[in-house]
Amino acid sequence: MNQQPLLISNHNKTTELHVEQMAIYLQSKIIEATDDQHNIYYLFFYKEQFLTYVKPTKLKRRTHIEKAFTKGIVLPSTHPLIHSLLFQDHPYKKRTFNQLVKKVQSLYSPQEVAQIATFFESFISKKTIFSLIQSIFYDYRRNGQMFSSYRILRILMDFAPNHSWVKGLSNDLNFIKYGKLYDRLSDELMTKDPIYMEKALYTDKSYNQLIQLLKNQSRWMDEIALYIHHISPENYVSLKQLLNNHFTDKEIIDVLEHLSNNTSDVLEINDDLLEIYLHHQNAEKMINLLFTHKLNLNPKQTQEFEQLLENVDLEPEQFPKEKVLSFLVPLFNINPEKAATLLHKFIVLQLKEYDIDSVVKRLIPLKIIMHAHPILEKLQHIQKLANDPDQQLLLGELYYEFQQFDQAIDCFSWEMELKSIDPKPVKWLSKIYNEIGMEQEHRAYRQLYIDMQKRA
Repeated sequence: MNQQPLLISNHNKTTELHVEQMAIYLQSKIIEATDDQHNIYYLFFYKEQFLTYVKPTKLKRRTHIEKAFTKGIVLPSTHPLIHSLLFQDHPYKKRTFNQLVKKVQSLYSPQEVAQIATFFESFISKKTIFSLIQSIFYDYRRNGQMFSSYRILRILMDFAPNHSWVKGLSNDLNFIKYGKLYDRLSDELMTKDPIYMEKALYTDKSYNQLIQLLKNQSRWMDEIALYIHHISPENYVSLKQLLNNHFTDKEIIDVLEHLSNNTSDVLEINDDLLEIYLHHQNAEKMINLLFTHKLNLNPKQTQEFEQLLENVDLEPEQFPKEKVLSFLVPLFNINPEKAATLLHKFIVLQLKEYDIDSVVKRLIPLKIIMHAHPILEKLQHIQKLANDPDQQLLLGELYYEFQQFDQAIDCFSWEMELKSIDPKPVKWLSKIYNEIGMEQEHRAYRQLYIDMQKRA
């Protein structure tokens, strides 16, 4: 998938960035991007909602962003999930931390605000973030919402576990009963504190429960990312359903190709790719998949594949010449007869633009393919006979085989002059002029051939 431009704006100045990668970690998505001067930017999202972007000087260790790119799910710049997250031609505006806090306070619960604040530890002082979260804790406790205040305390226990205030409250008798729920990861936490539960399940690699939590929150992008990161025969069917529900055919192909290149445990992936390539008539990708993974086609696929090869067009505007060898090399291992036919067609096209020496040089990679040797040897034979006046008839026949009609005519004309009573070159000249549509010359040489036959 082609990389889309990413626009950011700050004080009415718009900058175009190039996406490098995206990390998905807990509730956050962080896109790493660069400008034309190779400056790095990070765009932060809470689930799918844009928060702000930062242009860092350096990243602090053991912070949320470092964990995102080391412990999270990191996707390459062209991944369809990035395309799904971003808006095209929509500048993402810079917000200061204070502006961001006001914005998220209007959109999310206080607990979510506290969680979001921890994303920015690498760029905002820890004291500032701690004070914000601590104020949320006090608001809940003043209102007698003890469990809600304990949920905030759990965020601080992760964010600043060695802080004396946090240590003291974590042993408060008022919170002991809640602490037991967290210690045993009670199922109640799935509804009472899904933010904490998500982190606990991710840390424990309890992916089935984590998937259920994501389903409950309708976070299909995170589901897809988790399935991709932990692909298995058991979850592939669920992944396919999500892909079909949310992605285009092109995006599905991109995901399956990525999986095919990075896992060998789910055989169904390559089977599905074969079917998609057949459906989209993509012979090049199908051949490389068959060759790379040593796959076998069923009878129906074999028939469709043969029909597909019949329609392969090697004309440069349809099939760039730099791709032809990467197409033919694996095809020789799959269907050598068809590969030889297409190689011959390719050589004919190449000889219309390049001399014989250039074409032979371009075909050097095929020397390792035994089934290609007969054709390559004919080209080498042409090179060898080019300056041999005694072999012009054979040279003309080789030129004719590769549709080099002008060169073939020269060879047969030379041969006719040397051997005026031999009807063979005359017959060839009649045949070639007929094929290239020069009717007058065809009739003249045909009549000459008939006369020579009569005198023989």
